[in-house]
Amino acid sequence: MAIKTETRDRMIQAALDLFHLQGVKGTSIDEVLARSGTGKSQFAHYFRTKDGLVHAVLQYLHELIRSGKARTGYRLNSWADLEGWFEQYIRFQREVHCERSCPMATIGNDLAADQELLRQDLRLFLEWSGGQLARFFAERKAAGELSAAADPDALAALCLTVMQGGMLLSKIRRDTTTFERAAEQALAYIRSLRKVDRDSFRGR
Repeated sequence: MAIKTETRDRMIQAALDLFHLQGVKGTSIDEVLARSGTGKSQFAHYFRTKDGLVHAVLQYLHELIRSGKARTGYRLNSWADLEGWFEQYIRFQREVHCERSCPMATIGNDLAADQELLRQDLRLFLEWSGGQLARFFAERKAAGELSAAADPDALAALCLTVMQGGMLLSKIRRDTTTFERAAEQALAYIRSLRKVDRDSFRGR
């Protein structure tokens, strides 16, 4: 059983890396098999179709991020954590020489109109990630650190949009400057809504 699980995991990890690098449409099943050292009979047994493989990859990636085992995450308990949340994505872009963007977005970009199951996978992740950010802002508001006019859901959407757009533009331009400036402006706007310690997110 352990060998079977290891084989499936190897195929998923190989597919994730290839999808992230060159997209779903740009990746063939043969490439996944070659990268993972597996065969077509194993692919048919575990996934049956390419959509089945993409579904498994999205579930794996979501669990990786939720568990905190991914290179980027959503552990937000302080204003410094929020600043670090943006910084981790900018740092990732530099590490990969701006050759990749968000893996979820890269996969989502290749979705066809009839791939509703995969769309639901991505929607669930966006709802979860947006919920983590909204929870952080709601907690800060309840603690009296944000103005009454602050909307936690809108602030979460702002952060996600800047992150996703920033990663895509970094990939296209092979440079993180635009991403860095957008993140700075988002943080400046959020700082303007704070009721305490407006000079720095690192104050507490």
